[in-house]
Amino acid sequence: MSGTNVGETLDDLFRGVGRRLLAERPGLEPYLRRARDGYARAYVGLRGLRNRACYAAPADPYRLIRIDPSNVERVVWLRESKFREAGLVVGGDWDRPTTRFTDLDVFQAYERHFEDGVPWEETAFFDRVVDEINDGAAPWGCESEAAFRERCDRLDDLYERIAEVGYRTQAELAASGEEDPIKRQDSLRTERLKDEIAVHVGRDGELLFADGRNRLSMVKLLGLESVPVRVLRRHTDWQGVRDAYCLGEPTVERFAGHPDLADLTFGGR
Repeated sequence: MSGTNVGETLDDLFRGVGRRLLAERPGLEPYLRRARDGYARAYVGLRGLRNRACYAAPADPYRLIRIDPSNVERVVWLRESKFREAGLVVGGDWDRPTTRFTDLDVFQAYERHFEDGVPWEETAFFDRVVDEINDGAAPWGCESEAAFRERCDRLDDLYERIAEVGYRTQAELAASGEEDPIKRQDSLRTERLKDEIAVHVGRDGELLFADGRNRLSMVKLLGLESVPVRVLRRHTDWQGVRDAYCLGEPTVERFAGHPDLADLTFGGR
């Protein structure tokens, strides 16, 4: 059995056992969450060890980088849980997507709602989510249209807060004691990182959207020039650029200033 299959089996086991235990004993939730957090940390840690053995410039999978959100134009959806993609280096054509972020119904709904004053109920995004709820799904834990309406109100609160005080990471919110309107605060670092905007980096350094569509939509519409994001997957060719930059190879010096090279110095100096 491959390492990937083993990881998938263990992850499925955690989820399955966790759901059964929570159904019987809801009070076990904090313990199960800590157990899953430990498993995720171990998984990411092992990948980090492999990356350090293979690459001259392995990236810290928990490090946030600052990017201009307007530079994130295309979408590469997550294939697995976020912790399973953290620090992943993989080749292929996955970084050549056709879906554009501005074509997503969620972004278009935000644009109509926040910029044109259109009620949530008059957007295609709202209709789609309500249809999913009526079909038995529970997106974001919303099991009814009323619950989804309440979530939309919280999205309004989040947008107004970012507009007033700027964008804050989950760690910054926790340190300030301020609540996130759409997420519960979490003391577990891996869990907190799940709620940050996440991107992948393609072969030529292109930043590709991975997760956090609510926040990315808002910061784009607000015109913020710099926000912190986490990087999940990198293309093998881009990892080669990181390595060459660290080693001081002149052919990659043109990439100086790329946000995913900010943790490196050219030639290691």
